[in-house]
Amino acid sequence: MPELPEVVTVTNTIKPSLINRTILNAQIFTNKIISSTSIDQFINLTKNQKILDVYNLAKYIVFELKDHVIISHLRMTGKWVIENVDQFAYKKSWLRAEILLDNNLVFRFYDMRGFGTLNIYNKQTFLKDSHLDKLGPIPLNNLTSVDYLFNKLQKSNKAIKTVLLDQHVISGLGNIYVNEVLFLSKINPLTSANLITKQQTEEIIKNCEQVLSEAILLKGSTISDFESLPGVTGSYQNKLLVHLNNKNCKICDTKISKIKVNGRGTYYCSNCQK
Repeated sequence: MPELPEVVTVTNTIKPSLINRTILNAQIFTNKIISSTSIDQFINLTKNQKILDVYNLAKYIVFELKDHVIISHLRMTGKWVIENVDQFAYKKSWLRAEILLDNNLVFRFYDMRGFGTLNIYNKQTFLKDSHLDKLGPIPLNNLTSVDYLFNKLQKSNKAIKTVLLDQHVISGLGNIYVNEVLFLSKINPLTSANLITKQQTEEIIKNCEQVLSEAILLKGSTISDFESLPGVTGSYQNKLLVHLNNKNCKICDTKISKIKVNGRGTYYCSNCQK
């Protein structure tokens, strides 16, 4: 599933080609992709509207129109592609939505698994209406304070990994990057969150900043099928220290352990991460 670095990469990739383009028409091929309105309403609200801005809020991509915003969540396999009408970058059976632009190009949403979403909201109330106002701060660019996160951790007896994956606590982190952050912080992923010290919390935030910044710079991690453009992959997977490491720890040479934490595949070093 794309995490913050991958969503930032996609946003930065598509934004230059969309700003100030006008939507001539839209087609929706999968009913369940939209839950905020009917398909007809979505089409009517976007018709002849100019795209004023494109940005991300954590793992969500926001397309700003005059009076509304379109919010896209890629989920596991969603991909946005700008292409000619008669060209298809991926299988037509993966096509979930397309938006015809005023330069005769089409903005298509492909999604092999079909879990991605595309909703439209009033621009004045979209944070509340979409529940994005419930998201925690992003642990990047000093947006998450040590006191804030420490207080959140003190209130939970869940595993630290589970809490860091909770988008209501901090947002943008997914399985890959939480594994990496906990490895760098030398914290066992099963440790109860309320046992994490303030000093460890500082380490977590520092390592979140480090991992996310570098992953964004390297345009994300392509573990299975992530592409920011057809054929364009990320390269942070080459920097991963523990995630998907079925060999030995690069620090102490102990064999990396794989367990499940709240159903999520979790890699850690039993020697380095006490």
